[in-house]
Formats: sequence, structure tokens, C-alpha cells
Amino acid sequence: MLLISSVLVFGCLAWFVVSATGSGAPFGHDQLLHSRIPWLALGLLWVGAGFGIASLVRKRRLSTWLLLGLQAPVVAFLSFYFLYGSFLPEHAVALEVGQAFPSYALADQDGTIQGHNAGEPRKPALYIFYRGDW
Repeated sequence: MLLISSVLVFGCLAWFVVSATGSGAPFGHDQLLHSRIPWLALGLLWVGAGFGIASLVRKRRLSTWLLLGLQAPVVAFLSFYFLYGSFLPEHAVALEVGQAFPSYALADQDGTIQGHNAGEPRKPALYIFYRGDW
């Protein structure tokens, strides 16, 4: 049970690190980072913690205590991170339909500054702004 506990807890930590850094395959990326509450990750994490506690009840050895001592901060940090992020306020729409678009100057993916002044006439366009939580 201790092995299953370690695989689940440290596997969730690795899944989080790989997804957060964008350095690996996007397995579960939307569920882990963009869902309101990532229940899959929290479920695996808490099941792993439960297996760890069950193994401690079964065999009270020093190695079990040490491994659970390593797992406890991981479970606490990831639980806090995921649950705290789920209580962030909802995004509010700053513009209503028909309002003039404000002035802006933003860098695009190539680093080129794109922008318009509020009073300039412009062609109809679709503006997509991504709001991240990092």
C-alpha cells in the first residue's frame, strides 16, 4: 500500500510540474490547470494519502513515517494550490455589447506590439484575450 501511495502522490506532483511548465505531453492539461476544481488530480492525490495512512496503521515502521513525512507537504501544497485557485472570483466582462473598444498595446506571440487608439476607425475584428491564473 505504501508503494501505491507513493506512486499516486508523487505521480500527481510530477503531473502538476510537467503540466505547469508545459515541457511534456499535454495529458490532462485542461483538466489539471483549467478546470474550476481539478477533481481527478485531487482524487488521486487524496486516495494516495489515504493509502499512506492505511499503510501506517498497518505497519508502524520508521520508513513508513519518513515516506509519509515526505508525502504530507506535497499533499498539503497541491491541495491548497488547487482549492485556493478554485475560489478565485469569476472573470467579469469589462465591455458590454456596443461599447467602444478601449486603447490597447500588447505584444503578440512574436513579440511585435499590436495596438489601436480608442478613437481610430477600424475594421470589425474578433479580439480574444486569454486570462491565465499563473
